[in-house]
Amino acid sequence: MTSPVAQHVGRAWGGMMNLLVPNPCALCVWSDAEKYHLCRVCTALLRDQTRQVIQAQDFADALPLDIVTGQPLPVFAASLYTPEMARLVLNFKDHQRIKLAQVFRPIMYRTLQYATQDCGSPSYRVVPIPTSGAGMRKRGYNPVTMMLPSPLPDRLHCDPGLLKTRWNFFSRTAHHGSGVQARRESARRKFRLARRHQEPAEPIILVDDVLTTGATLAGAARTLQAAGFDIAAAVVLSTVIPRS
Repeated sequence: MTSPVAQHVGRAWGGMMNLLVPNPCALCVWSDAEKYHLCRVCTALLRDQTRQVIQAQDFADALPLDIVTGQPLPVFAASLYTPEMARLVLNFKDHQRIKLAQVFRPIMYRTLQYATQDCGSPSYRVVPIPTSGAGMRKRGYNPVTMMLPSPLPDRLHCDPGLLKTRWNFFSRTAHHGSGVQARRESARRKFRLARRHQEPAEPIILVDDVLTTGATLAGAARTLQAAGFDIAAAVVLSTVIPRS
């Protein structure tokens, strides 16, 4: 255990370094980041906002329906898309605050574990939603894959190469500002399977960053189902609550 003197010296050194090389918190901006781009207060705030896993399928009207039960695809969200969470996701995806992935990974681990226990199958294949070519050119990485924990919870294994995006010269890096119908049309033709992919075996859990209308998950699910895959559920970092 670190002594009080060592802790005091460490804080003083950190404060001096922040004066020389500013390292503002990715959320509040006013405080110095202590770990993974977040200050101590904002780390506690994020922990509080991700304390409860949320069943989010009722928030998205574009999700595919089960042909037997008529119920939408189960979606498990780690948090609501609060202004704080929106700021963190934006900084992570579009402002190169890559270390935030270290903050998201334990959150996604708990959510994946919850989904596994709720669905009850012996094993699952985890398939992250791929980023578009425009997104990869802009960021250099897939945010969804980056936030996945390693190792995954028991009974899960990741297959990041199963789902691909179709090449589209006019593809956008985000859906912000798009209407529901535009999102559905875009997602319907967005995905394809990798040419060399593992055949269907265990059920699939899709993973995405933010659930808005469910159009992206629906497009991915339909592409996989057409090839014989069973889609058990989806897991997202955050879910938008539709305005009443």
